[in-house]
Amino acid sequence: GYLVRLNSQGEPVGRIDHDSLRRPTGLARDPVSGELYVADSGSHDIKVFTALGELARTIGRRGIEEGQFNGPTHLSFANDRLYVSDTLNSRVQVLSPAGEPVSTIGRRGLYVGDLVRPKGVMADRDGHIYVIESYYDHLLIFNESNELLLPIGGTGREAGKFFLPAGAWTDNGSRLFVADMFNGRVVVLDYLGGAQ
Repeated sequence: GYLVRLNSQGEPVGRIDHDSLRRPTGLARDPVSGELYVADSGSHDIKVFTALGELARTIGRRGIEEGQFNGPTHLSFANDRLYVSDTLNSRVQVLSPAGEPVSTIGRRGLYVGDLVRPKGVMADRDGHIYVIESYYDHLLIFNESNELLLPIGGTGREAGKFFLPAGAWTDNGSRLFVADMFNGRVVVLDYLGGAQ
């Protein structure tokens, strides 16, 4: 696998083509160091590249312990933390920029709020953590203590519902964006909490 770098017009301007990349699925950039974090689902790890595209280090390996992964997919960097959807381990791991485990969000289970197939993950400036639970078609909102605050969604095509959602992103202002994959749309949600 490889990564393609695009300019603001969407034209290719370079690529990262490293032998160790098996199935890159998620990307996040550390705004402080400029390093690029890549979730490699095929290798069950996170690869970190310099701004020049050189492999700096690899975080984790296949396993179930903290700091180990099983099919990691989506990544997000916020508030000096790396959020990793450790999809096949049914959790989100929170790491330091160096890759040290900080905490874990979620558990495998049968109820709304449990994580069976977490995909998109992001955090906002107020410390809220948003997780796409694609199996149950929900956007789950957790606080900075990793406690579930609110589930949004459920299976459906009408407004406020999702059908196999995948990605999520926040503009760190007042909007949340959810890639509602099988409904073929991007859902935009207004954030009404906190000081604006």
